Amino acid sequence: MASRRFVVVGAVAAAALVAGVANASAAAAPEGRAVEARTHLSAARAAMDEVDSTFVPVSPTRVLDTRNNGAPVGPGGAVTVDLNTLTPANASAVVLNVTGTQPTAGTYVTVYPAGQARPTASNLNLVAGQTRANQVTVAINSADRKIALYNFLGSTHLVADLSGYYVAGTGSSKYNTVTPYRALDTRNGGGAVGPGGTRTIDLSGSLPADATAVTFNLTGVDATTGTFVTAYPAGQSRPLASNVNLNPGEVVPNQVTVQLGSNRSVTLFNGNGNVHLIADVAGYYSTTTGNVFFPFSPERWMDTREPDQAPGLEPSYFIGLLIGDGTVKGVAANLTGVNANAAQFITVWPGGATRPFTSNLNLVAGQVAANAVNVGVAYEPNPNIAGYSTNFANNNGYVDVVFDVSGVFLEPLS
Repeated sequence: MASRRFVVVGAVAAAALVAGVANASAAAAPEGRAVEARTHLSAARAAMDEVDSTFVPVSPTRVLDTRNNGAPVGPGGAVTVDLNTLTPANASAVVLNVTGTQPTAGTYVTVYPAGQARPTASNLNLVAGQTRANQVTVAINSADRKIALYNFLGSTHLVADLSGYYVAGTGSSKYNTVTPYRALDTRNGGGAVGPGGTRTIDLSGSLPADATAVTFNLTGVDATTGTFVTAYPAGQSRPLASNVNLNPGEVVPNQVTVQLGSNRSVTLFNGNGNVHLIADVAGYYSTTTGNVFFPFSPERWMDTREPDQAPGLEPSYFIGLLIGDGTVKGVAANLTGVNANAAQFITVWPGGATRPFTSNLNLVAGQVAANAVNVGVAYEPNPNIAGYSTNFANNNGYVDVVFDVSGVFLEPLS
């Protein structure tokens, strides 16, 4: 088949805007500054032909729960999930919501194709006793369609809910990135969602008629008690699944990819107490337009802790991670914040767009946390960047940024 090899090059820093989790305002852009970062592209993948893949959404389905079947995953241990009965033979990747619960120590969890070497990447960061979830897009081997979930330290239970899969070929839904926009903020209208309550997001006015699924960042704020939130297609029965887990007073985000239900709508369910919910749309899947997906085992494309990288984020500038020559239209990745010295949030958006009034990751001082990010790549005209980029900014203090990419979105060959 035809090959569309792509090159991923450095990252530089430039001017920043200030935005908020709820309401936002812009500040004057300070003088930009350029900071060179390393080149990213594995020699092995440089010689590969991409396998065009398109998306098949499903109503959330629980595929793993070590609390009910098995035992917690111990230090340095891994559990394998066989997805043969839930995915077709031509499946190339799956999209899961992975939750860690009851960890006995601070740890991280890495999800990767079973049978391959474990990558230098992580998907979920946990402290002892915490319950936290993160969306994961992971390639699978066509021979066995299995994934592995590795735990670093202590013991932790793991839960995984399947929300869709990619298949080789262009017969299913393709992905369309958008500049993130806020579709729901219950603090600004409608009030908190109560115990056992729901809130429906009507996307019929912003998504095309042939849209099949939507990807958005779901954030829970000001929970009055420990709770969970489930996103599912409007009009369908609520599944045995969850997307966000919260303790009182926490601000917790998680990217969600969910099949659209009645009238291109999604329902959000709250388990306990009262909680405010925010939804920032990042993209959608369509049967007629969009980009195909090329999955691979996770690769670390940026780590500002490394001496050859750009320094971490502070509000006086943003980082533009330069990604190729325009061939890559978007990436599926995991964003981790490390060494935060103040409460803050990080926003990720396509190059060339005004920084949106949205957020992707919320942190308090000293916290290490991750969130999945599906984001576009577009031309950034800032003279310190002047290339095709994905941009990163924070609103307060300092934070190091780690960005692990598990696949790219490309234009279809035909």
